[in-house]
This record gives sequence, structure tokens and C-alpha cells, in this order.
Amino acid sequence: MRALTGAVLILAAEQAFSNAFLIGFPYHSFAQTILLPVAAVCGLTGVALLVWGFFADRKAT
Repeated sequence: MRALTGAVLILAAEQAFSNAFLIGFPYHSFAQTILLPVAAVCGLTGVALLVWGFFADRKAT
């Protein structure tokens, strides 16, 4: 379950990162101010959960 949650968080981070650069002129700087840190947090948390999930599943079997 941890690995699945990590994979979903990595996908959310990718979407936040790409949307930060797709938003147009009037709200571009505001979107980057919010979405880039959100993408970083989601990505790092997702990688941590994914690695933790793989190690926990490997030890369980």
C-alpha cells in the first residue's frame, strides 16, 4: 500500500509541475509560487514512500 501511495504522489507531483508551466500570463508567477513547492513536497514524499514500500514488501516475503 505504501508503494501504491508513493506512485500516486509521484504522479501528482508531475501534474503539479507541468501545470505550473502551463498556466498563462496573468497568474503565471502565482501558480509557480504555489505549485513548484507542492510538486517538490509531493515528489519527495512519493519517492520516500515508494522506496519504503519496496523495502517493506521485500522483507515481508
